[in-house]
Amino acid sequence: MSSGKPFMTTAEYAAHRGVSDSYVRRMRRDRRLVEREDKLIDVAASDALLDETSDPTRGGDRSAPTEAPAETAAPTAAGAAPEVDPFSLREAMRRERLARARMAELELGETAKQLVRVDQVDRDVFTLARQALERLRSIPSRLRSQLAAETDPRACEALLDAEVAKVCEDLQKSATAMFDRTKEPTPAHREAAA
Repeated sequence: MSSGKPFMTTAEYAAHRGVSDSYVRRMRRDRRLVEREDKLIDVAASDALLDETSDPTRGGDRSAPTEAPAETAAPTAAGAAPEVDPFSLREAMRRERLARARMAELELGETAKQLVRVDQVDRDVFTLARQALERLRSIPSRLRSQLAAETDPRACEALLDAEVAKVCEDLQKSATAMFDRTKEPTPAHREAAA
């Protein structure tokens, strides 16, 4: 976006570089621009100095490139460091920031008791189901003497129903306790409990 002017004011140079006036003034204070005595900026010398000393990971045009840089398959000379593609570096940094933001959001949701870890829930549900199965499997050994003493089929059925109901009640209490540990009750749950 060169206007062909060899010297520019702060506002003109900011427009030329695609940055704000305050950024150009900061570069001036940091002595990163070449100026004349009348405070006009030497465009060619300042551009060369900035291009040479600018960090590709900071500042500049942050919009996505219209065309991806061509991948070069030419091998690097022995001992020479491979060239770092600033677009790849920026993309990697963008992805890292995005991953950190997502992790922070997940941790916040967990702290606010809006999210729980899947592995913990899986472990708790497996434990509850295993305990319920074990209790159901042990019914015959617990009730065998009482069932043997009964001659009325309805009394046997009542004994079995009571035992199964007790197992279900204990399972429900354990599930409620697990739910309360992992999630704070909502206002609707509080009203239902009252």
